Amino acid sequence: MKKWLSNLVKTYFIAYFPFIVVFTASLYAPSDSDLGWHLKYGEYFYKNHTILRENIYSTMMAGYHWINSSWATDLLIYTTFRRFGFIGLSILGAIVITAIFYFFAKAAKLTFWDKAVLFPLLLYMEKPFFEVSFRGQLLSLLGTGILYFLLSEFEQGKKHKIFLTIPLFFVWSNFHGQFLLGLGLFFLWSGLYLGKNFYIARSSEKKTQLLHDGKILISSFLLGVTATLINPFGIGVLTESLRHFGNPLQKYIVEWIPFERFSIFWWNLIFWDILFLASLYILRLKGLLWHKIHYVIPTLLLLVFSFFVRRYTWSMLLVSLPVVCILVSYLRPKLAEVSGTIACMLLVFVYIWVIIIKAPKDNIMAMSWDRFCYQYVGCSPASAEFLSEKKYQGKMLTFYNWGGWLIWNYPQIKPSIDGRMHLWRDEKGYSAFAEYYPYEQSWKNIDASDYDVVYMTPKKPLYQKLAGLVKEDKWEIAYQDNYAAVFVRKTHLPESTNPEIP
Repeated sequence: MKKWLSNLVKTYFIAYFPFIVVFTASLYAPSDSDLGWHLKYGEYFYKNHTILRENIYSTMMAGYHWINSSWATDLLIYTTFRRFGFIGLSILGAIVITAIFYFFAKAAKLTFWDKAVLFPLLLYMEKPFFEVSFRGQLLSLLGTGILYFLLSEFEQGKKHKIFLTIPLFFVWSNFHGQFLLGLGLFFLWSGLYLGKNFYIARSSEKKTQLLHDGKILISSFLLGVTATLINPFGIGVLTESLRHFGNPLQKYIVEWIPFERFSIFWWNLIFWDILFLASLYILRLKGLLWHKIHYVIPTLLLLVFSFFVRRYTWSMLLVSLPVVCILVSYLRPKLAEVSGTIACMLLVFVYIWVIIIKAPKDNIMAMSWDRFCYQYVGCSPASAEFLSEKKYQGKMLTFYNWGGWLIWNYPQIKPSIDGRMHLWRDEKGYSAFAEYYPYEQSWKNIDASDYDVVYMTPKKPLYQKLAGLVKEDKWEIAYQDNYAAVFVRKTHLPESTNPEIP
């Protein structure tokens, strides 16, 4: 009986403890600066029973018709937040991250040893992405994990499971626009898999079977593409997603630029590249490189892209697991007792660190809008209250990252621009972000503009420019604290305004 119980505990520990560690380590306080407008879009749907298709929340590009490829994510965020608040979003984010690890682990056939070594490493490498907590990009990474799991099942002979990619892409295209990357990986994997197997096939019987496999893959891919069109915006979700590629405005958005050379994140990427190359060397020694080519090439492409656009890094790390696990398995101690003990110690150590150090530091139970503002977004509720009271009539320019926060918390203050708008461009070619950004960076003279009020963080060059204009007696500082300042052109100051700094 004792032996049976011991084996049962051991079995469940091996099966579930790595994912318990992932879940616990993935509990972060929500800190996405776009959270506010996601909530507002979800609220709009519940109140009006229709999807909001035009811009009613910002002053720039008012009325612009936007193809919101994350409309279903907005509903999920709003529903979770309305019922469970910030803690609900934290738990939702941790659940999605755990599911991501589960499907990629199944796809790569990771052993307990592999999980014990790779999971903590991936949690560290993915931290800049995971620590924002739940957002649409996590669902896209989950979609990629499910896709790779279904592809690995196809490779193992469970051919018709691949047709589950059809509902996958239907759901994915309604939750986040990065489904386009999933389609690209599906197409590339299928082409490499069929090409590799057709090249090594010798008998006509095997070639006939490959033709059958090809028909299954091609039909499931084409049906998957068709499924993405079943959404409120039709083919617009494809065109909207394609607009992200090669758009010159991306170079001003953090997630679309490379990591700064020689920064810790850049070195992390170099470290993972070394692991990947070492894995390729071991595959070559074992004569398995060609066998894994349909996993190697997609990873290699994402790896190259990661040096130019950091956003690809988060997908590349997990997509590389079927290759990198070869190196981890190669380093495994030969004695099962030794490798099992080391694996247990690694996971227990990470779990204890999370419970004793990380969890108290993050303190997700104490999350509030004030903390969201001060600690993560760098905004100031007091400054927003000031603006609400004064109700300036002049044209106002507001800080980009505060748009979502204002839309949800202070709807009476319409931001000029927010996080939805970085790639918006109307039929005349006008871009709100292209107008806003040169002012924020002080490349254009704000004093020569038609803006009368500027609501800005002290961290941006525009603040310094306006501080100089205050000394020139052209503008006034109507409000200022450590996080925000309200500058008003002197000719538009209300008579009752006292320019004293609170």
